Amino acid sequence: SQVTHQLCVNVQLPKEHGGLGGAAMFIDSEDTFRPERIDDMVRGLSDEALEAFMEDREIEGGPDDDEAMDDLIESVLDKIHVAKAFNSNHQMLLAEKAQELANETQDDEYPIRLLCVDSLTAHFRAEYVGRGELAERQQKLNKHLHDLDKVGNLHNVAVLV
Repeated sequence: SQVTHQLCVNVQLPKEHGGLGGAAMFIDSEDTFRPERIDDMVRGLSDEALEAFMEDREIEGGPDDDEAMDDLIESVLDKIHVAKAFNSNHQMLLAEKAQELANETQDDEYPIRLLCVDSLTAHFRAEYVGRGELAERQQKLNKHLHDLDKVGNLHNVAVLV
């Protein structure tokens, strides 16, 4: 979960600072997304990266300006599209919606460049219990992975599960 949060920040950095200058989508199946962690991670960036980030977002001020930092954090959070998955079918539907969102934003200033799923298997493990359910669970999980892979391949999006 910490890696997914950090990558949701890093993907937004300007390219010259190791980012992709894009947005992120976070499919949350275990209620793990924490905006306060994003805040911590943005504040933990180097002053040089923060200055570049602020310049890229056209935010007046610098890393020592509390108002500018608050504006930057709000801007970073605005570019993380969080979707809560309530069961495995909903999670699979959200992967399809991720493809639509990636398609809709591909010409935007900040296109989707990262899709995180945390956790990929939690709902599948909880809903398909025992050997009798194994084949159906694996088939659904395979379709889900195929859909996630499709988002990545069609829209130049990194996918992290």
